[in-house]
Amino acid sequence: MKPSWTFLLVGFLDLMSIFLILPYVDIHAKELGFNHIQIGLLGAVYPGCQMISSPIVGSIGDVRGRRTILLYCLIVCAITYFWLGITSSLLVFFGLRILLGTFKHTQLLTKALAPDYLENPDDISTLYGRLMSLGSLGLALGSVLSGYAMEAFPNSGFTIMCVILSAFFVINAGLINSLPETSREKKDKSAAAFEASKILDLTVDTLKKTINKFYSIDWVTYWDIFVFKLVLSASVGLYYSNFRLFLMTEHGLSHVYLGYIVAAEGIVSSIINNSVAYINKFYVNDKDYSQRILHIFFLIVFSLVGLALVPNVYLFVVLLIPKAVSFSLARIVSLEVVATRGGPDSRGTLIGAFSSVRSIAGIVTPLISGVINHYLGVTYAFLTAALFATIGLVLSYRVRLKSIHEKTK
Repeated sequence: MKPSWTFLLVGFLDLMSIFLILPYVDIHAKELGFNHIQIGLLGAVYPGCQMISSPIVGSIGDVRGRRTILLYCLIVCAITYFWLGITSSLLVFFGLRILLGTFKHTQLLTKALAPDYLENPDDISTLYGRLMSLGSLGLALGSVLSGYAMEAFPNSGFTIMCVILSAFFVINAGLINSLPETSREKKDKSAAAFEASKILDLTVDTLKKTINKFYSIDWVTYWDIFVFKLVLSASVGLYYSNFRLFLMTEHGLSHVYLGYIVAAEGIVSSIINNSVAYINKFYVNDKDYSQRILHIFFLIVFSLVGLALVPNVYLFVVLLIPKAVSFSLARIVSLEVVATRGGPDSRGTLIGAFSSVRSIAGIVTPLISGVINHYLGVTYAFLTAALFATIGLVLSYRVRLKSIHEKTK
C-alpha cells in the first residue's frame, strides 16, 4: 500500500473510532456515579492534558522519530481504551482520561509524519485536505454506528464500542508499522544507537534533545499564526457548542432535521477538503498565505453574523455553505502554514504547539458559552464567535498590508 493511502486509512479509522464513544463518555460517567461537577472536570481534563503534552510529544517525535513515537502512542491508547470500557472505578476512569489526554496524538503525529513521505513538497495541502475529508466521513460514520450500538445494547454498548475502538488502534499501529523507514529516521536510529547503549542514557539523551529542540525554535516568528489559530478555535468552538441549541430554540427544528443539516454540512466540508489543490490555483502569488487567511476570516465573520440574524431556517442552510467552506479552508491553510514555515526538523514540535492552542480554546470556550447563554441568550453566542473571528480579520488585514509593503520594496 502506498504511504499516502496508509495515512488516509489511519486518519479515517482514528476519527471514526473516537466518535464511537465520544458522544457517550459523559453519559457513561454519570452511570458510574459521577456528579455534574465531576463530569465537568472530566471534560476539562482531556483538553488540559492535550494542551500540555502536545508540544512535548511533537518535539520528542522530531528528536526520536515520528513513526516510532506514533506507534508507542497508538499501543498505549489501544490498551487504555480497552481498560476504559471494562472499568467500574471512578478513580480509574478519571485516570484513564488523563492518560488518553497525554498520549492520544494520532492526528498530530500523522500530520507531522505524512509530509516525510511526499516526493513533492507542494502536495502537502492536497494531502492534508484528503486527510480531513476522510476524517469527516469517519466522524459521521462513527456517530451513526455508535448510535445503533448504544440503542441495541443499552447496558453494554459503551464497553463494546471501547473494545472495537481498541481494535482499531491496533490496526492503525500495524498500518504505521508497515510504513518504510525514512532516511531521516534511519539516521536518527543509528545516532541513537551510537550515543546511548543503555535505556537510562537514551532517556536522558532524548530529554535533553527534546528540550533543546523546543528552545531552539524562534517562537516569536510564529506569533501571527498562533494568534490566528486561537481566535479561530474560539470562534469554531462557540459555533459548534451552540448551533444545535440555536436551531432548536430559535427555529424549532427537531433532531431529525438537525441530522440532515449536519450531514449536508459534512458533504460540503468533504468537497472543499478535496478541492484544496484547485482553490490554491487562485493564490499562486500568495506565498506567505496572508491573502488566503484574510479571505477566510472575512468569510467566517460574514457567515456567522448572517447565521445569527437570519429570520428563517432556509437562509440559515444557505449560509452554512460559506461557513463550511471557510471553516474547512481555515483548518487546512493554518496547518499548512505551520508545516511549511517550520521545515521538516521542527514540524512535529510546531504542530504540537498548534494543537495546544486549540486545547486552550477547548477549555475556555465552554465557560464563555455558558455565561453568554445564561445572561444574554444563544444568539449572542454566535455573535461572540463572530467577534473572535473579527479579531482574526483585523490582524490578518494588518499582516496582509505588511506583506504587500515588503513585496513592493
